[in-house]
Amino acid sequence: MQTTGRDLSLYFHIPFCKKKCPYCHFYNIYYKTDLEKKYLKAIKIHLNDLKNILQKSNIVSIYFGGGTPSLLSVNTIEDILNIVNPKSNIEITIEINPEDFSKEKIKALKALNVNRASVGVQSFDDNLLKILQRRHSAKKAKEVILDIYKCGIENISIDLMYDVIGQDILSFQKTLDEVNLLDITHISLYNLTFEKGTLFYKNRKILEKEVPKETLSLELLNLATSSFEKLGFKRYEISAFAKKGFESFHNLGYWQARDFLGFGPSAFSYFGEKRFQNVCNLQKYIEALDSKKTVVDFEEKLKYPHNINELLAIHLRIVNGIDIIEFEKKNGSIPTKTLKKLKNSEFIAFDKNHIRLNEKGLLFYDTLASELI
Repeated sequence: MQTTGRDLSLYFHIPFCKKKCPYCHFYNIYYKTDLEKKYLKAIKIHLNDLKNILQKSNIVSIYFGGGTPSLLSVNTIEDILNIVNPKSNIEITIEINPEDFSKEKIKALKALNVNRASVGVQSFDDNLLKILQRRHSAKKAKEVILDIYKCGIENISIDLMYDVIGQDILSFQKTLDEVNLLDITHISLYNLTFEKGTLFYKNRKILEKEVPKETLSLELLNLATSSFEKLGFKRYEISAFAKKGFESFHNLGYWQARDFLGFGPSAFSYFGEKRFQNVCNLQKYIEALDSKKTVVDFEEKLKYPHNINELLAIHLRIVNGIDIIEFEKKNGSIPTKTLKKLKNSEFIAFDKNHIRLNEKGLLFYDTLASELI
């Protein structure tokens, strides 16, 4: 495969789950073997349709997300990777649910050069796992992380949540104490939100009464960030912490506006300064590919200055911030009005030609982003 073109990341959305989590707003459906076969057939067509782009690009990372990618057979993952034919040293991540795990599968994935695992832990408090309707226990999650490490995938990330219904300082500290005992390199930390279309959103009027209030939420976040820093996990993006050298190269691409193509129903892409999304339905995705029709359900290409403002907002998610001169060389000039707004913002630290989120900005990023965009 040629590697002289633009850097490109690939994302594969695996829409299968055995149970819909009440807080999850991503597109997924119940797993069936025959659906996996139909999904693979569609992915092969989609990859073939874009083969000219793939062949002229330098594939730098691959991410299997979901849904529950660990439900797929190893043969399906192998078929996809064989078509892409990536270089052996690039970052290839697969999301794993503790309840859908086997050592044999991990060993086989390792043999296919899958070298990074992201485990959906959410909490090490069994009571909170029940509230979140997760099918695994804290013990099971810890066992799975250890087994993945022993199987040869040593770059392991875990997802953790705060602002969970009924969560308090003691409960969260229990989860944070477990992190020190794990063979992991990366942590993604998210606060629970009630997204439209979820069971929690439907019952939000009742559940919101049990969610930590703003003061407690801030305590939980500060407790997490200080605990992670002490353990050698540096915060490099608003929601991500990593040991040195283990920042997610794939995810950084999202915040640095690297081109990426998404495969599978509901997957987003960003290519040629255009953002687009595949249809959010597996059957419609399959039918479109079978009939040689577009799978794209939504697309937009922002015009100046909106495109620059959005890029600034996205780049600012990275804790190190933005070198203005380098940013403008790559993306175009920043509007004078926007620069003035950033210089006067209570959320921004401005130092000569460099801007980054300050402590308040890290807490209220969404407010700043809405002001910019």
